This record gives sequence, C-alpha cells and structure tokens, in this order.
Amino acid sequence: MSAYRKFAPLVRNTNDIPSDVYAIESMKASLARQPTPPIRLGEDQYKHLRKTTPASIPLRRTLEWIESLPPRVRPMALMRQFARVANLIAATWGDLEAFETYMESLLTDKRRNRKGFPPEVVEELSALEVYRLAIERRDSPWTGVKKRA
Repeated sequence: MSAYRKFAPLVRNTNDIPSDVYAIESMKASLARQPTPPIRLGEDQYKHLRKTTPASIPLRRTLEWIESLPPRVRPMALMRQFARVANLIAATWGDLEAFETYMESLLTDKRRNRKGFPPEVVEELSALEVYRLAIERRDSPWTGVKKRA
C-alpha cells in the first residue's frame, strides 16, 4: 500500500493491494451520524423461547406426599407460601442424595442477597430434613448391626 494513500486516496497505484478499509471507515462515519431507532419488541414476542415457570400451586403428587407424612411434619406453611419449593421437595423425596442437595441449597445462602424464608417455613424445612434422615436410618440394613468390642 502506498504511504501517500491517506493524503491522496483517489490516486491508485497499480502495485497496491486493493482493500475496502477506506470504504469501511467512511461507512462507519456515516452510520455514526444516524441515530439508531429504538427497538420495540412485543412483550410476548419471545415468551416461547423462555423456560417455563415452575408451578406456583401444589401438584397432585405433592398433595399425596404431604398426606403420607405424619401430621407433625407436614409443611403446610411451605405449601401455602412456596408451593413450587414443596413440589420440588416432593419430587426429590425418594432420592436421599438429591433431597439433601436441594435442602442444603434451600437452607444455605450462597448468593448473599437472599431474603430467606419466614421462620415457620424454616422450622418446617428443618423438621422435614430430620424426618427424612430418620426414615433413611430406620430403613438402613445396618441399623440392627452392633459393633464388636
């Protein structure tokens, strides 16, 4: 490319490699002068691309699960205030590892900006966790085995 290109852009040298650098620069300048129109999107235009929201009402299996629990452990406040959480607890109830992981995520604040559950809901969650672990220990094949001295 000629060293004099910036001073004489219209003079072409036959040895120059043609490029659109100057055309792009002039396009950028013309585009920068034009105001960009505001983007107007319909509120529901992209709704189909979003993840579905969890059910905010208790599902049938959640109600059946709650009925199977002893009355002292039933999470009624949780179900009234946070039905989606109750639905997920009911879904993980059969898998101890998934249940413990989910309960830990509920009871520990890792993001530091969470408001937290009301006290009655925290009590119900704690009671559920203790009850679930008690069931696991009772059903364990190792509960009747005594240690040798």
